[in-house]
Amino acid sequence: MDFGEQQDRQDDTIHHPHDTAYRFLFSSKKLFVELLHSFIDKGWVKAVDESHVQQVPRSFILPDFKKQEADIVYQVKVNGQDVLFYLLLELQSGVDFLMPYRLLLYQVAIWRYWMEGQNKKLAEQKGFLMPPIVPIVLYNGNGPWTASRRFRDKIAREELFGSQLIDFEYLLIDVERYKKEDLFALSNTIGSVFLLDQTQDKDELQNRLEKLMGTIRSLPEENRQKFFTWMGHILAKRLPEGQKLVQDFMDHIKKGETVMSLGETLDAIKREGRDEGLVEGKLLGKLEGKLEGKLEGKLEGKLEGKLEVARQMLAENLDITLIAKVTDLSLERIEQLQREQTH
Repeated sequence: MDFGEQQDRQDDTIHHPHDTAYRFLFSSKKLFVELLHSFIDKGWVKAVDESHVQQVPRSFILPDFKKQEADIVYQVKVNGQDVLFYLLLELQSGVDFLMPYRLLLYQVAIWRYWMEGQNKKLAEQKGFLMPPIVPIVLYNGNGPWTASRRFRDKIAREELFGSQLIDFEYLLIDVERYKKEDLFALSNTIGSVFLLDQTQDKDELQNRLEKLMGTIRSLPEENRQKFFTWMGHILAKRLPEGQKLVQDFMDHIKKGETVMSLGETLDAIKREGRDEGLVEGKLLGKLEGKLEGKLEGKLEGKLEGKLEVARQMLAENLDITLIAKVTDLSLERIEQLQREQTH
């Protein structure tokens, strides 16, 4: 039995605005694979493709760390071998120097959960092997990540004991440390997300958005939807007019126009007497409701695509009214999905 056959879910509370946005972003197998291919420089990455990727429907964050991080787990076949990728979202301003220790606890928790689904008699045989776990930390703090990436560096006098001590090294994706030229050159969804996440300056944000217009227009429909969802969530936190800005940007992209500057857009909002405030719980409300005629009634191009997005948003405990607006599904259908997920 693999993770996909186990339906156990735990209630993991997300405490930071970036967490919900990034969790929603990387709930897409396509974007998770894009993250690996774009930012992990290892030979085995070439063997990872979307058709062999399956998300594990569970968080392994321990209760005492709940307020500090969020996680996503994927089971991936790499050259025929099941590999578990543990993506930890460390979306805070500070560096966590206990990260190697925490990752050890999470890996043990994952293996324990995996073992629960195995045949006990087979597990006791000599040739039984556990799947590799690859820990990855995604960090977007302003300061450089100065915590050790090697577990043994957290053990006193570890050099005395050679191979008797446990050891591993996690992969780090440090958003702020990538050069903007390299991110522009990627011309993909994750590169665009990191570019915008690097700056909170209005003018620089505007400049980067203008340069990204061609990339955004060329994104696959599913990726573009998730990009706008992420952008709307983050801008809504950084600017009181964030939601309206996202809508205006989408309208300009739809028409093939150059976006207005942030200052011009803010002035236009005020002149029109539009509401400048946001109710925080509705920040995903109308992110792409009018894009291309509501994408001609399609979020993913098919009804199943809409349902999958709705399920993901329900898993993040988002308001069902907002989910209905984003997916263009009826409230009754959303409520039905909600009932199905609670049973």
